[in-house]
Amino acid sequence: MTIDGRLSTGPGVSSQVLFGFYGDELSRWFHQRRAESDLIMVGAGTVRVDNPQLTVRHVDGPSPVRVVPTISGDLPTEATIFTDGLPTILIVPEALPEQTIRSLTANRPAVQVLRAGESRVDFDKTFAMLAGLGYSTLMVEGGSRLLAELFAADLIDRLIVKHIPIVTGSRDAPTFLSAAGSFPLSRWNLARCNSIGGVAVTEYSKAGV
Repeated sequence: MTIDGRLSTGPGVSSQVLFGFYGDELSRWFHQRRAESDLIMVGAGTVRVDNPQLTVRHVDGPSPVRVVPTISGDLPTEATIFTDGLPTILIVPEALPEQTIRSLTANRPAVQVLRAGESRVDFDKTFAMLAGLGYSTLMVEGGSRLLAELFAADLIDRLIVKHIPIVTGSRDAPTFLSAAGSFPLSRWNLARCNSIGGVAVTEYSKAGV
């Protein structure tokens, strides 16, 4: 996030604009975290705005399997996660029509769909299903609505904040946690604080975990 707590420079603006402030050292460190994860998750909004690759590129190592929860299936079929042939898991509710699922998976054998929840994605069930498939580590990169839902479900046990050294000055840019409702107050322990390539990287662990 930026110094003023924003995930991008404005509403609807790709967060990839901020990556230009990373530098090579932080890019390598960040992609090493990806390489150490079985799965990587982003929200549907992040796919629509950023069109991310979610792969390991700046270090040697395997790319994690991508996971995207979506209630409506409103994802661009030309997005990289559908066209590069690498594994992607979509998490959808039971209520999502089969026709929508077929439009997202047609001629894309690397795309798998799991149903979890009735009208919304049930993240407790999602995590249990992923564990049942043999996955043990999940890295979540955003966006803010997805992060808020996972905090509300108490499903995060480690938090890494990269403090990008700019101030956006934007009142409308997404904050770290954007939610219509609220979630319980939680206590975190400071685990590590480093400066990597001129960017402060702070790691927290969930108190009691």
